[in-house]
Amino acid sequence: TQPTPAPVTQPTPAPVTQPTPAPVSSCKDVKVNILTDDYPAETSWTISNQEGNEVASGSGYTEKQTNSIHDVCLESNNVHTFFISDTYGDGICCGVGEGSYQLSLGETTFIEGGVFGSSAGHTFLLSHLGKVLVDHSTCAGEVKGGAGEKCSKNQHCVSNMCLGGGMCE
Repeated sequence: TQPTPAPVTQPTPAPVTQPTPAPVSSCKDVKVNILTDDYPAETSWTISNQEGNEVASGSGYTEKQTNSIHDVCLESNNVHTFFISDTYGDGICCGVGEGSYQLSLGETTFIEGGVFGSSAGHTFLLSHLGKVLVDHSTCAGEVKGGAGEKCSKNQHCVSNMCLGGGMCE
């Protein structure tokens, strides 16, 4: 009798795993530009999310008439509030220096100002589509660059869509 040959086993192929897709970032890069007035130490700002948690801030400025640019990554599809204050109560423009602030998404400035008393606040929503909706009712008292006006006839809106009540789409 012949010995029984050992069974031939095929090697087990390595399991094929699909690569894990990179997570989709829900973060939008917003540039906060602060141009200080002649009393920079009086100026501070915060950005809070819709839960009221502070997600970005700036203070401790020391140089007069100097731009300070802050790159902030803010969660999209979340309402944010930018709040700027001046401890002396005279804003950052135009009594003692030509200070200002601007918030931009890409090349588009969606909030700007500088003329206020002790503080100013602006509420906005960053869409996941890269649009910004600004609550212009929170811009009362601003006079620079149309930021204090409600939108009308599709002006003052990043999206060029002005809805009822002076709100941008």
